[in-house]
This record gives sequence, C-alpha cells and structure tokens, in this order.
Amino acid sequence: MADNNLLEDNVILGILAGLIGNIPKELIAWAFHFTGYLRYTFMHIAAGAFVSKEFIDDPVSLVIGAISDWIMVGFIGVTTVYFIRFTGNRYPVIKSVFVSSLFYIILYGALMALDVTRASLLTPLPNLLLFIPHLALGSGIGLFIKNTQKKTQYPD
Repeated sequence: MADNNLLEDNVILGILAGLIGNIPKELIAWAFHFTGYLRYTFMHIAAGAFVSKEFIDDPVSLVIGAISDWIMVGFIGVTTVYFIRFTGNRYPVIKSVFVSSLFYIILYGALMALDVTRASLLTPLPNLLLFIPHLALGSGIGLFIKNTQKKTQYPD
C-alpha cells in the first residue's frame, strides 16, 4: 500500500521547506526595499538575469524574477534536506542556516562578481542587508524540517 504522506519524500519536503522559509526572507527584503535601504530585492536580482537593466522594475520582469527566486529556494530547501539527512537529523536549524549562508556566498558573491545579473549592488550595505534575509530563509527551512521530523520520525 502506498504511503500518502508527501512530507516523507525528501524532495517534496525540501521544496515545501524552501517555499515556507522564503516567506520571511521576502518580507525582510521588501521591508528593506520600501524603507530605501535596498534598491534591488531578490526578485529584482533574479529578473536581472533575464532582462536588461532598464526593464528590471517592470512588473512582468518581477514575475520572472519571482518565479526564478522561488524555484531557487525550493532547490536550497532540497539541498538542505539532503545535507541534514547525510549529516544526521540533529540541529536542523543550525545546519539549514549554514546551507542558506553558503548559497548566499555563491549566489550574491561569486555569481554577482561574474555579472550574471544586470542588477548591481554597488555598496557594501546592500550586500550585508541581503545576508539578513538569508539567515531568515535558513531558519525558516530548518524550523520546518525540525517540525516535520517530529511527525515523520526519521532516524538520527
């Protein structure tokens, strides 16, 4: 008989964890944007990989950026689930914050240096401010996985 619990599938769990963890990440980034501390949110930066700089603020471009960003956080969630399964189920929040921080370095350090996106972060402050939402992303992913572990009883 097939098991109907989707959360027992590592990929589904990771995607859902990433999507849930992305909510506080986006809220923080948009709060920084609307208060004037950030010119570009994650959606703007992701959109900049697909459109020229003059169209980054266009609503259609932001939809493209949102789709790209939400797919990326799903991948970060899946990566986190497998990392936690590989290293043991203890301390999932700390491990998840580590994984999201590593992705921050790769995505907003290395890839931004390669000009993958047309959105640029010209000063150190936006770079630092974008790290804070990634900490929230990792925490959200880790908390979702931690709460799910109690229900699915994965061995340590």
